[in-house]
Amino acid sequence: MNDVYCGYFDHNYLPRALLTIRSLRLFDTSTPIYILALSDLCETILNELALPNVKVIPLRALEAAYPELDALKPTRTRVEYYFTLTPYLPHFIFASTPAGRVTYIDMDLYFFSSPKPVLSALGEASVAITPHRFSAGYRHHFVFGFFNVAWITFRRCAEGLECLDAYKADCTAWCYDRPEEGRFADQKYLDSWPRRYPMLKVIEHKGVNLAPWNVDNYELRTKHQKVLVDGDPLVFYHFTGVKVQPDGSGRVFVPPQPGPSKEVLVRHVVRPYERRLETQRDMLHRRFPALVTAQAELRYSPAPVAAGES
Repeated sequence: MNDVYCGYFDHNYLPRALLTIRSLRLFDTSTPIYILALSDLCETILNELALPNVKVIPLRALEAAYPELDALKPTRTRVEYYFTLTPYLPHFIFASTPAGRVTYIDMDLYFFSSPKPVLSALGEASVAITPHRFSAGYRHHFVFGFFNVAWITFRRCAEGLECLDAYKADCTAWCYDRPEEGRFADQKYLDSWPRRYPMLKVIEHKGVNLAPWNVDNYELRTKHQKVLVDGDPLVFYHFTGVKVQPDGSGRVFVPPQPGPSKEVLVRHVVRPYERRLETQRDMLHRRFPALVTAQAELRYSPAPVAAGES
């Protein structure tokens, strides 16, 4: 299968997004990654970094391909407009490349093992999505969707493209950062997909999209320096609510995570991520002073905040 990954972010999100890309590259050095650069500064920096096999798509190129976006942009907040673009990016990639399968990923993930077995397990699935798997303390968040937009795979087949076309039409018609009439941003539309698309696969792997809203469902342990989630290898953790300390130190802070395996989570997942993110941000600020001028402080999240501060 001719796979590609894709995602989007602006310059404010560069440190976290680069960690996502670089952690993915530890386990998959060859699969192309298409990045929609949501600001000129983001595009400039990505082009200068010239990351291996990372293809940069300027926002203006996507907007030129879909003139209807001009009318939508003034009617939505910045984050709502970004949500709207979620289906447009894989749609653009299918239209402009020979990709056989496109996997959208959020840019606040960090990979701890290879996602290739997950992709292989999809088989001939037309679409693949991952459930939130909300723990008891997050049950009230179902209003934001049963599934999370963190990972969506579309295959170039009749049903996969039909689903993507419908998703694009839905987000074009309504994509706002609030629950309303059974909708929420780009996310709650996914709730109806298992009923509508017979070849869709729900990813049940416990190590896929581990996150604050589900981590206390599971026992975490380490084996051979790998984190296991009820025995499944941790593929990626969805880091949400990451902030820069307000004390002026510039240190990164990941809010405390719940669960019976907190010690394993903090020691082997959270603290290493904090250190890597601080290092990544400091490197970018030294190399690209314009980021400091632009006050890049990890403010923007491309996934629905209310659904777990993703």
